[in-house]
Amino acid sequence: MPFVQRRPRRSSVRHGQASCADYGCTRPECRRAASRARRRRDQDRLRGLSARVAPQAAARWAGRLREQGMSAQDIADRAGLSVTLVRRLLRTPAPSLTARDIARTTADAVLGIPLPARRSPTAPGLTDATEASRLLADLARAGWPATALARRLDVSARTVAEVRDQRPRLHLDLALRIRRLHRHLISLDPAGYGIHPADIARTRAAAARRTAGN
Repeated sequence: MPFVQRRPRRSSVRHGQASCADYGCTRPECRRAASRARRRRDQDRLRGLSARVAPQAAARWAGRLREQGMSAQDIADRAGLSVTLVRRLLRTPAPSLTARDIARTTADAVLGIPLPARRSPTAPGLTDATEASRLLADLARAGWPATALARRLDVSARTVAEVRDQRPRLHLDLALRIRRLHRHLISLDPAGYGIHPADIARTRAAAARRTAGN
């Protein structure tokens, strides 16, 4: 019997997150995540800790992560949270007394993300994503899957896909990393670097479909 996922149509919750099981998903990874979250809440309750905390500390840390080049989606993927929740957290006004409390497990998940290594020099600000999009599409046509590129860029595969397909702007630091990665990989055969032939074929076919659709 196939797994059934029931959740609001516009929800950004993904498989492997506790909230996915709360919406009725029966996938094992979602149920395990929900079980871990419940166990953590029970432990906090036994220790006399409130289930909800002020959001400012987690919001400040999420802001620092973003300053280091992580997108809201990157933070969400690393913390196992929905990107909507992370974006809401990033909008939390620092001195606000009216900001709603968040779950302690949410705060702990964000605060537990280490700062990514600072690259020197760090390129500040945003830039047009046209060149980065073209370079990522070029690598896709060469058979490099988004997951493989994401590992080398220290971002999520979803971020790679967004930059390649639709995101209008991106951090200059990421744009420079994409340029360097393209220069390094474009002449190499993905099969020689641990990429399965079936994944290479799928990536090339998807790239061809995107090119034909443009």
